Amino acid sequence: MKPAVIALASLVSLTACGKYNKDIHAQGPEPIPEEKEADWRLYGELPDFTTKVDWNSIGHEDASGNADYVYVWVMREFKHDQKPKTETEDDFRTEYSRFAIDCATSKIAGIAIERHDKKDEETSRKDVPGYQWTFEAPTPGSYQQDFMTQVCKIAQEKDQADQSDRKTHSKKK
Repeated sequence: MKPAVIALASLVSLTACGKYNKDIHAQGPEPIPEEKEADWRLYGELPDFTTKVDWNSIGHEDASGNADYVYVWVMREFKHDQKPKTETEDDFRTEYSRFAIDCATSKIAGIAIERHDKKDEETSRKDVPGYQWTFEAPTPGSYQQDFMTQVCKIAQEKDQADQSDRKTHSKKK
């Protein structure tokens, strides 16, 4: 009797997991921000490209992620067409990158990259499944370290503002 109960429990667990994974995959990867929803803010300018961060994308929400991380979309607009590393991809002019940041450990992982040509048509997209994210600590004093520190600070400020708003709304009720 005991093996039958274990087998039944295992089957129910596997079925439940399959449905859960199906629901996650049905959502699909996080899309790049729509122009009307994005708030692209200048982060830096170099001779060959401009870097912008979508203020609205800084937060803890991701379709397949962990709420303990901070997520952000970054856009690099190149002044000239860029040649991809592989011959199977087309040239691109704009590159959107999505990052997951573990602010507690000061580590960052690139989790998606989407490239567009000068007509703003998608040329390629790569998403890294959540269980394959590789978190790395940036070099101290580097551009990436500064970026990560600023994004974590903004996320913390947004969290505090949300908590303050919730307290204000609950007092009014």
